[in-house]
Amino acid sequence: MGLFSARSNSNFEITNFSMEKHDEYYQKGFACIDPYVQLHGRPSRRPNIDKIKEGINYLDAVTKINPDNWAAFWLKGKAHQALGYSGSAYIEFKKAFDIEKENADVARELMIEALNLGKGEEGVEIGKHALSLNPNNPGLMGNLGLAYLVNGEIDNAENIVEEAISIDPQDAINKQILNIIREVKSGKRPQPKKYSDLMN
Repeated sequence: MGLFSARSNSNFEITNFSMEKHDEYYQKGFACIDPYVQLHGRPSRRPNIDKIKEGINYLDAVTKINPDNWAAFWLKGKAHQALGYSGSAYIEFKKAFDIEKENADVARELMIEALNLGKGEEGVEIGKHALSLNPNNPGLMGNLGLAYLVNGEIDNAENIVEEAISIDPQDAINKQILNIIREVKSGKRPQPKKYSDLMN
């Protein structure tokens, strides 16, 4: 995963930033990017780089027209995420979060990319904020557990994930997270420094 922004090689340049173009550009950007957005429960598709970059180009125009359109920033974050550009995804999710702090999905994506960049302390704070929006949500509790783990707070990680499992004993993902935490705690697994270390 790189820290560099994806550069558009589209064969067009958007120069019309008028408000009446806002919705048209958003819909075109969404159509380009949506098939490749990584969502839980949806099979990932091999990214069409040119199509995704075209979508980013449209959404760049949208956010020039309306800098308060948090959904456009969030979608650009998902586009950069699909391309593997964690640095760029983090920037776009941060812009979305700065506008819309009451959406747990926005906070979750920002937390993941913060962890991808090794920003464990920031990931914990964002994870806590996301959980405050939907307390006792096992998925958000598991996410916070991962943030604690990357930040080296092993006991906090174990405690919050155990609590999540007590709420939903059938949650296979949290059970897997708890196994990883306990492997780190016992020394069987190295301390992860970023989110991608958890995939090994």
